Amino acid sequence: MGMPLRWSTLGFAAVAMAGGLAAIFATGPADAAQIFVCQPGPGQPCTSPPGGTAIGGESNLITTPGAFDIGVAGNFTLQNPLLVGVALENGVGTASISFGGVSNEPLATVGTYGLGTNTVANFTSGDVFDALGLPQGGGSISFNNLQTEDTLNGFGTPTKFTLEVFAVPTSLTSGSPITIDTTAGPGSFIFAFDCRAGTGSSAGCATNGDVAETVNTNIGLISTRVPEPASLAIFGAALAGLGLLGRRRRQKGPAGGSP
Repeated sequence: MGMPLRWSTLGFAAVAMAGGLAAIFATGPADAAQIFVCQPGPGQPCTSPPGGTAIGGESNLITTPGAFDIGVAGNFTLQNPLLVGVALENGVGTASISFGGVSNEPLATVGTYGLGTNTVANFTSGDVFDALGLPQGGGSISFNNLQTEDTLNGFGTPTKFTLEVFAVPTSLTSGSPITIDTTAGPGSFIFAFDCRAGTGSSAGCATNGDVAETVNTNIGLISTRVPEPASLAIFGAALAGLGLLGRRRRQKGPAGGSP
């Protein structure tokens, strides 16, 4: 019985490394609506969460920051405005969100859905929603998780992020994603927060069940280049380790049996 236990333990460790060392599984309120950020294909808007297309399975790669989608899963209509946040890697570059022909949407008004601030210049710990004064948001979009995802996907290891939140004037509805763009550079992230229509005020959403947010698996990671070989090598080594362990297990069959 000892061998299967060791295989299970080692296999889990390899999968965890291939998954971005993802102790990244915290989520928001269990009944919250999930907003997702994704890169659509030609003629194929994102109508459901991709579930993590970046290396490690956390965050979705945005390879065309001039045109990508934000949608909400399930069957929901959200309140106007939609809060869209940008996390600039190391604070480098310009954070902006454009939508519907408006080249630069304004920073969100403090107090929208309880928003405490629309700018955090030096985000180095904790969760983005707490840092912005939106405590009804979940805890999965943490500094450590963003740092890990950048490292795995070849953008170095950032020491801080600058957070800015913009007000996008739309009522997002399930099955009808919107297309936006950003000037944020590679290694930066896009996330969002809202309330179900009619439930949001300066005190926040009426209940946790009215919250709509991105979780770590479905935030957007701006990536206009192929990840560096070092990151790919780490990922490949983890997968190779799984295969090697599998072969060793098969070869150690009963005496006289076939491998």
